Amino acid sequence: MDDAFGRMVLDYYHDAYDGSGRYRSHTGETRDGHPEWYFSESFPDETEAALERVRAVDGRVVDAGCGAGSHALALQRSGVDVLATDVSEGALRAARGRGVGRLARADLRSLPARADCVLLAGTQFGIGGTVEAFRETLDALAATTTPDARLVGDLKDPFVVAETHVAGKEELREFDREAGIGYRRMRTEYRDLRGPWLDLLCLTSEAAREAVAPTAWSVSEVIEGDGARYFLVLDR
Repeated sequence: MDDAFGRMVLDYYHDAYDGSGRYRSHTGETRDGHPEWYFSESFPDETEAALERVRAVDGRVVDAGCGAGSHALALQRSGVDVLATDVSEGALRAARGRGVGRLARADLRSLPARADCVLLAGTQFGIGGTVEAFRETLDALAATTTPDARLVGDLKDPFVVAETHVAGKEELREFDREAGIGYRRMRTEYRDLRGPWLDLLCLTSEAAREAVAPTAWSVSEVIEGDGARYFLVLDR
């Protein structure tokens, strides 16, 4: 599949963005790609709190799915030993150009180095789009992290997604209100490029606790945000 996301953010970094970036839902609806979001040097309160939970861990941090590198840069500037990874070559090139020191192309389930802490921002915790896939991600990360490792990642609450005009509402293809579980599908499009379809899981914090329970991880904290997004802090 095309690296539509990577080309979009790399063009933005080089001041060559033509405005055609879109996120398309399974219904055909689109919303603006907003590549500028991936270059911010300031973050919402819940993200700042999540980064503090990452900084509290001694050892190597992997920023998995780093995008254009904003979170990795913030951690790097704090003296954190951070390795930034992504599957997108374009995103990695933008992150490298911005000054991220250590980068590797890798899927979030196949970390290239053993980590003491993994940051998964951008609702990537939900990649795969099912509770089973979520648990598979947690199991894979347990196998590539230290015995007392920490994971810090964000999810979206499906009730807030469904009932407010937030990014992702048009992508919600199914919502089990009783279980507190929602399913999103979207892809990035830019110029003549079409990225892969991504299935993303949305969970209430209660549903997230239930999903985590059978794994090697425990929910230490839920960091609530003002909108649909919240962070989970998971410890071994």
